[in-house]
Amino acid sequence: MRDPKFPDWNHVLALALIFIGGSILGGIPLIIDLVANGIDLENLEDGLDLSGAMSRWAFIASAVPLVLCIVYGWNKMGKPKWSLGFENVTFTTALLSILGTLLVSNGVGTTAEYLPGYEGFSEMMEGLMVPGIGIAVAVMVVAPIFEEALLRGLLTRGYLRRTTPFKAILFSGLIFGAMHIYPVHVFFASIMGFCLGYVYYRTRSLGLVILIHFINNAVSYYFGMQENVPESSEELLGTGPLGVLGLAALLIAAGLGLLWFLGNNFPLAPPPPEDVEDSAERVLAEI
Repeated sequence: MRDPKFPDWNHVLALALIFIGGSILGGIPLIIDLVANGIDLENLEDGLDLSGAMSRWAFIASAVPLVLCIVYGWNKMGKPKWSLGFENVTFTTALLSILGTLLVSNGVGTTAEYLPGYEGFSEMMEGLMVPGIGIAVAVMVVAPIFEEALLRGLLTRGYLRRTTPFKAILFSGLIFGAMHIYPVHVFFASIMGFCLGYVYYRTRSLGLVILIHFINNAVSYYFGMQENVPESSEELLGTGPLGVLGLAALLIAAGLGLLWFLGNNFPLAPPPPEDVEDSAERVLAEI
């Protein structure tokens, strides 16, 4: 099953198909729940109300496609050993990584409010963010652990075996963004993916990027569950677009500054020994 070319674009296409198929499979409990609890045929023209089913089964719907992709990628990569890599992380590097990534992510997320389609995306997220254990587990457990295992633990790591760090971070970040489907979400998820990829490259710590992803999602979930939250950054800050974009620019600049400081003042963590051996074997095979 091991393929020394993993991940190439054929594997990415295979992962996309597996993800789509897994999403259909993972959606079966939602369908069963809808049927069991009755479908409101009178208001069907307004769309199916998935809030109840999502509150109970969202964690399965989100986990199934990711798990199937992880199993495929893990086998194609030669069943590499997993490690959280916290031995490569100090308090300072963790703090720089967490703050840097979250500042950039929130700054970019703020600018996204002015992009076409944001209003529809916001309404969709409001409909999905409903109280319930299913949503909470999907957002704060499934997404941080399984998405990072796939995107950083397999894809970024695999790309780092085969190509330059820049391309590894770029490709895995774009794939991470594409997984979020909705165009506006693709935009700022890709940016966060670049930051997470960079942190993983510098620290080789899967545990650290899982932690960053968890903090980001937990904060978003918490505020998503609150009532009477301002509907826009302009309302929250009491300012106009220039004030919001100015603050966003400051957040992004501060975050990038922290990540730059991380990269220029702390040593690059060594890759896992098996990755070094794999890269050496590939070079020898190409001679």
